[in-house]
Amino acid sequence: MATYRADINVEQTSNRRRRSAWVLGILAFLTVSSAAAFGLGRAYLLDGMPDLPDKETMWQLNLQDTITLIDHKGRMIGHRGPWIGQPLKLNEMPAHLPNAVLAIEDERFFEHEGVDNRAIIRAMLSNARSGQRSQGGSTLTQQLVKLMILTPEKTYRRKFQEALLARDMEAILSKPEILELYVNRVSLGPQIFGAEAGSQIYFGKSARDLNLAEAAMLAGLAQAPSRFNPTRHYERALTRSHLVLRRMRANVFITEAEYEAALANPPEIAEEPNLGLDEAILGYAFDYIAEQARDRAGLRHPDLVVTTTLDADYMQQAHKSLNKIIDQSGKSRRVAQGALVTLDNETGGIRAMIGGRDYVTSKFNRSIQAQRQPGSSFKTFVYAAALEDGFTPATVRVDQPTNINGWQPKNYTLRYRGPLTLREALKLSINTVAAKVGAEIGADRIAETAERFGINSPLRPHLSLALGVAEVNLLELSSAYSVFPNEGLRRRPYIIQRIETTSGEEIYAKRNTQGERVYPVPYARQMTSILQETVESGTAHGARMLPRIVAGKTGTSQDYRDAWFMGFTNQLTSGVWMGNDNNSPMNEVTGGLLPVDVWKDYMSVIHEGLPQEPLAAPDLTRTDERASEVMAFYSRLAAAMRSERDIASGVGGGGVSAGR
Repeated sequence: MATYRADINVEQTSNRRRRSAWVLGILAFLTVSSAAAFGLGRAYLLDGMPDLPDKETMWQLNLQDTITLIDHKGRMIGHRGPWIGQPLKLNEMPAHLPNAVLAIEDERFFEHEGVDNRAIIRAMLSNARSGQRSQGGSTLTQQLVKLMILTPEKTYRRKFQEALLARDMEAILSKPEILELYVNRVSLGPQIFGAEAGSQIYFGKSARDLNLAEAAMLAGLAQAPSRFNPTRHYERALTRSHLVLRRMRANVFITEAEYEAALANPPEIAEEPNLGLDEAILGYAFDYIAEQARDRAGLRHPDLVVTTTLDADYMQQAHKSLNKIIDQSGKSRRVAQGALVTLDNETGGIRAMIGGRDYVTSKFNRSIQAQRQPGSSFKTFVYAAALEDGFTPATVRVDQPTNINGWQPKNYTLRYRGPLTLREALKLSINTVAAKVGAEIGADRIAETAERFGINSPLRPHLSLALGVAEVNLLELSSAYSVFPNEGLRRRPYIIQRIETTSGEEIYAKRNTQGERVYPVPYARQMTSILQETVESGTAHGARMLPRIVAGKTGTSQDYRDAWFMGFTNQLTSGVWMGNDNNSPMNEVTGGLLPVDVWKDYMSVIHEGLPQEPLAAPDLTRTDERASEVMAFYSRLAAAMRSERDIASGVGGGGVSAGR
């Protein structure tokens, strides 16, 4: 009996051990399985989760590069890439704009830490009651993470990652920074991001100027920009905006009176959204600016806001004037293209750059890429060099058939006027006198003077350089002419004032410079006086803008292939070129014809409202006594030579010939 009980005890002990082993084994299995499942689950949930970018990168959306141009008066004039509004600080927005966003998107924004558990539970209960997904629990921070960092896929993994990244974002950015970032980067339509872009496109105004009703409509777009697009579904967008207003009233963001006033004054959609200048007008300058901006900004800054020196009004008028004249006379005169550049004399800033009739049709920028012969407009640098070499405006040279080492320059009219002062020779654009003066001072001296003034194109020092046979572009020639109204100071042309990222970080700012002295003041004033006379009574008389004082010089290359007018007032210097891309001759178009017409039509408009400031120029109308004596001598000599020629040829009698 005792042996039987012992066997039973042994068997029971063995059974307990086996059960314990099973239990431990199951627990071990469950533990290992749970750990493995956790590890696998965690790996699955975190797989592909991107790192949270730094503050600066958060402003650079996961989009193609963008560049926005602002003119010197602060007006948006152009944009390429997605529409990303110029970033605004919270204190630059009307308070009802961020409040409207909070009311409709995240009422408890300032109470949670990136994930709102209460909102999630409320959404789950609501969805369970309705049997469908009628509410979401995403916070504004989570939406920002989804917008900037994650893909739009709707999976549990993405939601898990969204929550983690939202908490991380709240640890890096303050609440106001997150709200500011969201308002400036939220999607409000196809390729439209940020309140500023949305406001400009839908309401034709800056977000700074939004009223309450407009702010509510803009805030309501975020949930479904296509569904609530006010340009296509206005009533739907209006109904949504009323919901936003009710939520604002419930959250005490607005008063009952403000609520009623907003309902009574629904937003008006802009018929023509403010999208800047037409690409046909701005395209040439945009290419020029974008290349420089990208070089200065580097690859780290894909989204740029560039404040330029351009003036939107000047650009529109320049394009209008150029096309107007070519439309009127282009066919009969066989001229197809033109370009125009305007510089601010005080700064060197480029106020207008029109590289052709239509950028959409032809992207070749004739203001900087076309190298063409300036013709007589280059003579100005011959006479500028001559003044430095001891000549005066009253120096006399004889306009007559000329042979300079086998080179025989001829006048445009094929007529000769005899003795002329340099002032008269430049005013009338006499080739023989310019050639003689150029030969006396030397082609090297002419080239050096032009380069000092700002001509960067290669200038080969041949005698024919005096008549403008070198090739230059319109921008550099216009810049060189601006030295005269600046009394000998050269201000290098520039077109970018400032470059910022879309977050407002300044990357580049133009430093103010005083200009470089390249020409003595007395000579600059004398040259300005001669160029002023050229407009008043010379080849450029068509450019007169009385009572405003104007100075300038015409230019025509051989066979009428290029026609120029370079002119300036005290405030602005503008250059016009006209010709054909294939270098074919025009129908006798000189610089004093169509280019002057374009210049005057344009400059007359843009100078409206500008003060009538005189040019710094002395009175050269009185020739000094010595010059008068020389002129009289050469006149008597020329008359005597004609008389002797007539007698020798048997034309008339001696007395009669002498009297003719």
